[in-house]
Amino acid sequence: MFFGGFSYHGHSMEGTFKSGDILLLETVTLSDVVPGDVVVFDFAKHRHQKIQIVHRVLACTACGLITKGDANPFPDLQIVTSENLIGRVNFMIRNGKVLPVFGGNAGRLRSHSIRLWRRLVAFGRAPYRWLRASGIIRLLWHPSLKRVTLATAQGPAVKYLHAGKTVAVWRPETRTYWCRKPYDLVLESPLLTANHQRVNE
Repeated sequence: MFFGGFSYHGHSMEGTFKSGDILLLETVTLSDVVPGDVVVFDFAKHRHQKIQIVHRVLACTACGLITKGDANPFPDLQIVTSENLIGRVNFMIRNGKVLPVFGGNAGRLRSHSIRLWRRLVAFGRAPYRWLRASGIIRLLWHPSLKRVTLATAQGPAVKYLHAGKTVAVWRPETRTYWCRKPYDLVLESPLLTANHQRVNE
């Protein structure tokens, strides 16, 4: 039996849920739950305050359920019991569409693939940082960039455009800089340039 909708917010289940997803909950007992299922449960944050947590089940034990967020490195310390189990998530609503939430073996496979992807992304960051620091790409790639200075309420903003799209923004007043990948391989941060000039002075 399904009841209500639970609005998801947070980061512990990134890769499975996004903030704003509506999770449809099914009333279940502990014996209905298997490893790989996604459950919602009460978590005692303080003595008089409880929050609702959405995590995946790692194991079912005699004491209760051992859970972990798909994006978390470690299992939860609190065991989920029949007293604090709220329900199981089998479906979610995202952008008006009802989508399945895989549990059981399919859910376990999904959580493993999310962790593997995160490791691959982390592994790939080091070569990318080296490539950016080396300046090699600046010698090989010369995109046609247009620089536009705008007056804003927060002070001047310098935009760099490529094919009509903003790829970098520099705000001198607040000393903030944003650059879209892979343009950060050819555009040097004005903050680094300013610091370099100070050192030379």
